[in-house]
Amino acid sequence: MLSEQKDVLAFMCAECGQGAAVTAGVARLKYDTSVKIIRVKCSGLVGPIQIMDALKNGADAVAVIGCCFQACHFFNGNFLSMHRIKLMKKLFKEMGYSDQMINHYTARAAEGETATGDFEDAIERLMKAEEEGGTFA
Repeated sequence: MLSEQKDVLAFMCAECGQGAAVTAGVARLKYDTSVKIIRVKCSGLVGPIQIMDALKNGADAVAVIGCCFQACHFFNGNFLSMHRIKLMKKLFKEMGYSDQMINHYTARAAEGETATGDFEDAIERLMKAEEEGGTFA
């Protein structure tokens, strides 16, 4: 858990990502209240502009959660998303920021524990970014 309230914005695809969050809720799995979920049609629609807007407007970290590879309901949206995140991580490092603030994950709709695990990982990475001193705050 974070020592002070930080916001982790999770862009979750409407198919597997959101399904995993719903499964977690039905199973009464708990996750940190710092995680704010935004449902998107496909993780491939989340680009650098949305991620930078989220960070500019107060999010401390961004997680993009899409379908598992080979299972994207929109053909290759998860691959697009993964490659964008990789490029943004590289850009963040070159600008002197921690690349731990933005992360890509995959989930299956039936695996609620995967979604909560992804949230925990995003929070751990945010704490690591703060220790490195590479956050926007």
